Amino acid sequence: MWRVILLISSGLIFSGCGGGIGSYEEGIEAYADVMDEMVSVLEDVTDESSAEKAAGKIEELGNRLGDITKQMAELPQPDATEMQEMAKKQRAEMQAFQQNAAAQMMKMMQYPVLQDAWMRAMENTM
Repeated sequence: MWRVILLISSGLIFSGCGGGIGSYEEGIEAYADVMDEMVSVLEDVTDESSAEKAAGKIEELGNRLGDITKQMAELPQPDATEMQEMAKKQRAEMQAFQQNAAAQMMKMMQYPVLQDAWMRAMENTM
């Protein structure tokens, strides 16, 4: 479970280092919004059928993450001070996300189709 949470965190950090939509900050916010959507998709999983349906949604959201990452990569990188400031702003949101995500990550262990979809979605950000 911690490996998955670390992967999520890394994805958010990676997106912050890779570029932005209109700005790095907008890109990080957009990325975080999609990650929140991915976790909310997991909240609806109650059985194998809903897990399979959720897997498709997760992969679609992974494509959106890939688009955000590509857009962010086209912008000049912020300096260290700007990155620290953005990290401070995102810290509280990231902690809340991790708490919410941790509760849902157990479903990925229960339904391998979800874990596979999540890993493919995260590959889009690399």
